[in-house]
Amino acid sequence: MQAQIDRITENLLRHETALLKDIKSLDILYAKTLNFYDELGLYIAAGQAKLKELDATTIPAKEAEVKAAPEDQQLRQAQELRDIRSARDDLERRVYDLQLTRQVTMQSLPSIRLVQENDKSLVGKINSTLMNTVPLWETQLAQAVTIQRSREAAEAIKGANDLTNELLTANAKNLQETNRVVRTEMERGVFDIASVQAANQTLIDTIQESLAIADEGKARRAAAEGELAKMQTALRDTLAAARAKKTGLGDATGGALQS
Repeated sequence: MQAQIDRITENLLRHETALLKDIKSLDILYAKTLNFYDELGLYIAAGQAKLKELDATTIPAKEAEVKAAPEDQQLRQAQELRDIRSARDDLERRVYDLQLTRQVTMQSLPSIRLVQENDKSLVGKINSTLMNTVPLWETQLAQAVTIQRSREAAEAIKGANDLTNELLTANAKNLQETNRVVRTEMERGVFDIASVQAANQTLIDTIQESLAIADEGKARRAAAEGELAKMQTALRDTLAAARAKKTGLGDATGGALQS
């Protein structure tokens, strides 16, 4: 029994050493992840600044060049304008990807700390087991030896059989209750990693769903703007055509629409 206790103690110490190494490694991982998060912020800010520059200065200037260019150069200027707009859209997509990466990286930071806290809790539990539970086992073993000797002595003393049986029963029940309490305390504080993973996946799905809804809304608004432009052009053309007619009906219609 002592050899078994020694093996259990050595196994717990190995786990403790591994967990301490993991805790230190997680500190390094957290620092690197935080640094990566900050770098992503710099790239995102630079990309957004470039997009503002393109939208406010570069693209409008190029549009003016296209309008002012001679007819024989308008095609080339228009293609250059399209290339600039295409590069601008590509940059916007890249900035968007960086923002997604930054969000995922931000979620990794509390995840790393959570794992680290779990490891620290396990180290504390191992220390508690080594300091409290193992000596308790040794005490129980000593009691078991004493009980066995009492039983052997009871075989030689017929009159003490009843008392010996009562002691054995009480000790067994006490051992069962003590073992139940110890095992219950050992199992307390266990985290369900599957629940943590499910919560993290739900958060990711929620973010992706929000982005999809935003993209769909943007597409609908763009389509609506196109339809509004078409309706405005059709109304303007109708008004112009009505005033151009020389008949009384045309003049009356144009005047009515104009009024």
